[in-house]
Amino acid sequence: MEKKKVGIEPKVFFPPLAIIIVLCTMVISDLDNAKEILDKIFGFITLNFGWAFEWYWILMIILWLWFLLGPLANKKLGEGTPEFSTFTWMFLMFASGTSSVVLFWMSMEPFYYISKPPFGLEPWSNGAKEYGIAYSMLHWGPITWLSYCPLIISFGYFFFIKKIDVIRPSGTLTPIIGEKCANGLVGTIIDNIYIIAFILAIGTSLGVGTPLATEAISWLFGIERTLQLDIILVCFWIIFNAICVAFGLSKGIKIAGDIRTFLTIMLCSWILIVGSTVFLLNYFTDSIGVFLQSLPRMLFYTDMIGQSGFPQSWTIYYWAWYIVFGIQSCIFYARISKGRSVKEVCFGVAFGMCLSTFFIIMTFGGNAVYVLQNKLVDLSQNYSDFRLVIEFLATLPLSQLVVGVFLALCLIATLTLVNANSYTMAMSTCKGGDAGSEPPLLVRVLWSVIVGVIGIILVSMGGIKPIQTLMLVGGIPLYFVNLMVIASFFKDAMGHGGVWRISKDQE
Repeated sequence: MEKKKVGIEPKVFFPPLAIIIVLCTMVISDLDNAKEILDKIFGFITLNFGWAFEWYWILMIILWLWFLLGPLANKKLGEGTPEFSTFTWMFLMFASGTSSVVLFWMSMEPFYYISKPPFGLEPWSNGAKEYGIAYSMLHWGPITWLSYCPLIISFGYFFFIKKIDVIRPSGTLTPIIGEKCANGLVGTIIDNIYIIAFILAIGTSLGVGTPLATEAISWLFGIERTLQLDIILVCFWIIFNAICVAFGLSKGIKIAGDIRTFLTIMLCSWILIVGSTVFLLNYFTDSIGVFLQSLPRMLFYTDMIGQSGFPQSWTIYYWAWYIVFGIQSCIFYARISKGRSVKEVCFGVAFGMCLSTFFIIMTFGGNAVYVLQNKLVDLSQNYSDFRLVIEFLATLPLSQLVVGVFLALCLIATLTLVNANSYTMAMSTCKGGDAGSEPPLLVRVLWSVIVGVIGIILVSMGGIKPIQTLMLVGGIPLYFVNLMVIASFFKDAMGHGGVWRISKDQE
């Protein structure tokens, strides 16, 4: 199919662009003051609205159970057989959970949870170490992924049953706010909120991936990691992305995505085989028991008595992270789930994603705990968070090769991240798009540059708190947008005269 060109949509292109430019300019003008303001915003949101994020997750769990066991369980997202085989479908979900950002958090979470543990436990105690990866199982396990199912089914319904081309969230909201509002000011505001939050979210991913890669370069080649090196690397990603766009290297990006997945599998397998295999398997098994035993406590934990700040810094931050990425991620999962039943989606997404995240938790996270338990890394060196990930990996046999492969993985993963999401942002801010459309070259490049600038700013601020704050800021408005999309689905599909209410179960 010949791809047609599309033009920008002014009402969703210029406002987010202007707001992002103004925010970046203000931050760059005074980094220290901006960091202080972000810290205050983080404290305000987590203290006052942390409970709301936790109840959002409880609601998603209830909805997941209803979709899995309720009257819509056998409904299908579109006619015919599934577009992808079950193996390919699961592999695509596995691949989506293997970015360098995921590898960073899986490696560092045990350190954070052991050094500043939950539930008033003594830092570095055996009790704290028992939660080293058990808490990661909450943040990256089935509870997380099942929360996406209501949105996936909602988008799948609008894609394949209603057959509308959903590029922005306003396209799904006609049933609850009316066509006039969805296409007017209300829909425009909602779309702008989504675009701004998504840009900031991608910038935070770059803010993690960049220093992780440069620390690997520093370790391998003895080059001091500096802000200049980070900026050079970000510029490399932006330039290479522009080349991909200009020459249509979409097939190359797909190959890069496959390489990323296989490198992740290879690294995890290497850690499991040549690392402390017995420790990893036993510790992972024990952590499952701790996770299952403590799940209710972890889900409702706000710590208003002890006020350690643990749930605010981690669980609430992660729930905001998934809310911000919810629309974009669930559109992707819905697209690849055509032809599957609601029950298949609920089960496959919730537990299929665990094939990747639990494998990484067991290997990268378990190795980090093993290193900390046996004091194989000198923590008195005051390594940066990103350097610690490299030091954990460097304790493995053939450390030069391991870190080299990890560096390649970081470079490829971040490149595919920038490319895919600059394309998404371009399509979201253009009009007249369909399956055969191609967003303008300059628009794609522009969004990749903006994301790169945000990444550089976050790297300049240092630490992970600014990254966490931006995710929380984006999560507040999208909290309501996500719920509106789900409510719109229920009204259109299950309301009076709803398509799924009056039709027979599709076999």
